[in-house]
Amino acid sequence: MLKLLFFGVLAYFAFRFVQKARLSGRREHGHPKSGSVDEMVQDPNCLTYISKVNAIKKNVGGETHFFCSQACAEKFQNKKM
Repeated sequence: MLKLLFFGVLAYFAFRFVQKARLSGRREHGHPKSGSVDEMVQDPNCLTYISKVNAIKKNVGGETHFFCSQACAEKFQNKKM
């Protein structure tokens, strides 16, 4: 019984060690689930907030804007022209 308990505790610590090693590897490689918070930006057309990483980036009238979709980017460009 004591052996079983010992191996159970050992397995638990091995599992936790592997989890921490995997998470630290993700942080080093800039993985999106690295625990860092992504910056949110607002779509100037529909006013929706999206993460900057997932936004569509367009230069309109010399300014950089971020959009939730290609359709919003086109609508915004058509309004500016």
